[in-house]
Parts: sequence; C-alpha cells; structure tokens
Amino acid sequence: MARSRWSRRFTSSAPRHESLLQDMALGAVAGLLGTLAMTPVTSKFSGLLSRMLKEGSGGGSQEPSTEKVARKVLSPLGVDVQGKRKQRLGNLVHFTYGTVWGAIYGALSPRAPLLGKLWGLGFGTFLFLTGDEVAVPALKLAPPPQQTPASSHLGGLAAHWVYGATTETTFRGLSRLAARA
Repeated sequence: MARSRWSRRFTSSAPRHESLLQDMALGAVAGLLGTLAMTPVTSKFSGLLSRMLKEGSGGGSQEPSTEKVARKVLSPLGVDVQGKRKQRLGNLVHFTYGTVWGAIYGALSPRAPLLGKLWGLGFGTFLFLTGDEVAVPALKLAPPPQQTPASSHLGGLAAHWVYGATTETTFRGLSRLAARA
C-alpha cells in the first residue's frame, strides 16, 4: 500500500519503534533524568537573573506549586504535609510530573519526528508555556504571569529547555542502545 504524502512527511526514516511500552519506559527514564538536570537550573538561573535585573524578591518565598499540589491532594486524605515532608512530597510531585511527560515524549517522539527537532527545545518550550504560564496560574498554584518577575519566566524557560534537551538526548541514546539489544 502506498504511503500518503502526509505520512511520508511526518514519519521518520530512523529505525522503526515497534514497542510503544518500551518507548514509554525509555521516555520515562529520559524524563526523570531531564527533571534531575533542570532542577538546579530553576533556582540558580532565576536567582542570577533576579540579581542581574535588580528585581525585588517578587514573592520568591511563597510556597512552590509542587508543594501546593502535594498539600491539596494529600491533606484531605489525612496525610500531614508540613516542613521537610512537604518539601519531599513537592519534589515527588515534580519528579513524577517530569517522568510522566518523559513517557509521553517517548510515545510520541518516534511517531512524530517533528517533536524531536531542535534537540528537545520545542518540547521544553511547550511544557513551559502550557505548564508554567497557563495551567499552574489557572489552577491558582501561582500568581498570573503578569504578576511574576521576568527572572522567574526566563529561569523557568531555561530550565524547561534543559529538561527538553536532556530528555531528547537521553531518549535518543537509550533508543539506540535498545535497538542494538
């Protein structure tokens, strides 16, 4: 059966990925590593930019959105979400979110090669815009974007670029290793 022009344009000439579950597992690992890589960038880069732009604290002491999610989900279940436990649960939310998006990336990337263009920077930008700029404020987990300091936006975008690039690079490498096995 002849493939349509659309099909040829949007499918990869790379080796075929037969197993969706394998691609999702590899993507989950890649997403976890991407989250590990982006985590220090979030605070370091935002802090550096804040000093460079001579911004005030701009609400930097407020509760992180991941900790708010942990508190809102677990407190009604009777789980004490305070102090160090709240910080650990917030980290769990962050790493789970990054791992799940990595699995989604693993499922989509081999089947939609445009997704992997720009070494994951487009993917990172997509997650930044839909997550940090739209969903998090819409869910009242953070102030609206116009009330957030520029350093937070730029730091968040940079961190998501690190996430996207790390996730893409790791996924490519793991896929090559899996193809050899």
